[in-house]
Amino acid sequence: MVGDVDYLKLQKENSRLEELVRINQRLHSSLDVDEVLSTIVDVASRALDAQRSTLYVLDHDKGEIWSRIVQGEGMFEIRLKIGEGIAGHVAETGETVRIADAHEDSRFDSNVDAESGFRTRSMLCMPLEKSDGERVGVIQVMNKKDGEKDALFTDDDEHYLHALGIQAALSLQNAQYTSRLQMLSEQNSKLVEILEQRLRDLQSLKMVSMKHMARGIAHEVNNMLAKVKGGAESLEQTVEDLKVMLGEVAEGEEVDTEELDYLVQEGLPCSLDGILEGTTGIAEIVKRIRGFVRLDQGPVQFSNINEDVETVIKVCANDAEEAEVTVEVDLSELPGVECRSREINMVLRELLRNAIYYASEGKDAGELKSVLVKTRASDDQGYISASFLDNGPGIPQDAWEHIFDLFFTTKPEGSGYGLGLSECYSVATRNGGTLFVEEMAEEEASRYKTKITLRLPTKNPI
Repeated sequence: MVGDVDYLKLQKENSRLEELVRINQRLHSSLDVDEVLSTIVDVASRALDAQRSTLYVLDHDKGEIWSRIVQGEGMFEIRLKIGEGIAGHVAETGETVRIADAHEDSRFDSNVDAESGFRTRSMLCMPLEKSDGERVGVIQVMNKKDGEKDALFTDDDEHYLHALGIQAALSLQNAQYTSRLQMLSEQNSKLVEILEQRLRDLQSLKMVSMKHMARGIAHEVNNMLAKVKGGAESLEQTVEDLKVMLGEVAEGEEVDTEELDYLVQEGLPCSLDGILEGTTGIAEIVKRIRGFVRLDQGPVQFSNINEDVETVIKVCANDAEEAEVTVEVDLSELPGVECRSREINMVLRELLRNAIYYASEGKDAGELKSVLVKTRASDDQGYISASFLDNGPGIPQDAWEHIFDLFFTTKPEGSGYGLGLSECYSVATRNGGTLFVEEMAEEEASRYKTKITLRLPTKNPI
């Protein structure tokens, strides 16, 4: 008789081990975590001769546990605050609870039984913990059957449920990893889409920017060419007049000495001045373009920001003229700045064009449109700053922290071009500096609405 009992007990233990092996195999072969967890709950009820089992998941953000897997007819989702009920107590303390009658335990929340119509008697409730000790859930089995109404869960049951709990914790851990990987994959896919779109946008914006720049350069070159052409035509006419007078002198005829004196003293110099002014102007434009893109300099060198500001103002003169915006300067003596000059020139140009745009935004013809460019050096000469102030509509203070975010703009669709403030910010930080919206002094605030400042270190280990 004793041998039969031992045999049955051994057979039961063997059956439980086989169940654990099968669950472990499913855990490592199935991507359906809920299916594995459901199997664990079913096995817990069957192996422990329980009427019902429930697996709760901890939601640390909400401070509660919820029933991810439930078993039994008419069951519904259960949500408990951490510390509420026996399952909530186990989630909070991490201790295992084994009781004969749940309704006699002060920790038991009878509302769940009242709502479900299920009568909880004996209970075994255990925490689920990951390999690093982090608590991720709770598993509980209820109402030991075992042929007796008041049967209790045993030490062997507790040990077996602990083994099942390890498998359940691994499943939840895998679920978290899978969810995290899926979220990262989706984020990466969206980021790739955003970057691809951004590249297309930048390509388009670059073309628009080049178009505006080319138009400005063409406007200035045409002005200089007009002077050259005017001077050349005047010179041609003056030379013709002189030829006629020289012919008259050669034939012994009397000439108008006052006209001859005018042609020699004023006509020729005036014509030559027009030609020289035009050619010098064209040479200056070419010099400014070379200075702007730094074609003849290395990637990192000391730069005079005041000279760069003046160059950028000239490059953007056509933009200011078309927008009827007055650009004023307040330049202080500055030390040289070690930076990637080409990049900083592009930032200065974008900030000025941005200020010009907003200064003219929403204003009627004849209304004051003003931009001020200020440069300052810190007291210790360690930093310089270039500030761009405009009297446009202004930027709401709650948007200050976002204006350098990727894709953030307050401009109408299709009106933006150039680097964009997010790229300007990246360039500034890449050169050891920063870009920010700055509070204005009282005298500045009386005239302007927005002040954006580029700050750069004078010596930078880039």
